[in-house]
Amino acid sequence: KISALNGSQPMRRRATEEDVETSKIMFYGGFAFLPWLWLINFVQYRSYVKEDDTPENMKYYVRGSMYGFLVFMVVWGMWLAIFYANLESPWAQGLLLFEKGDTMF
Repeated sequence: KISALNGSQPMRRRATEEDVETSKIMFYGGFAFLPWLWLINFVQYRSYVKEDDTPENMKYYVRGSMYGFLVFMVVWGMWLAIFYANLESPWAQGLLLFEKGDTMF
């Protein structure tokens, strides 16, 4: 927040067209298996979602980024749990780079 000079109401930076375009690019970039873009988009622009004068499409991109990142993390966590629960199975062994018990050095 940026304080007003007279100390009354705090002033907020308004969303610009550049902010909206950046948020849009990061939202669609997350679909290219880059979910960290969704996280960055949400963290950077989350304060704008609560503002009344923020464009609706920017709110859509920021909220969509949050939901996309959460869904990705749940699916990825489930995959990891299934993979490690079945680590001894042939399909899991086929995904490993090294045999169990091998060392790199």
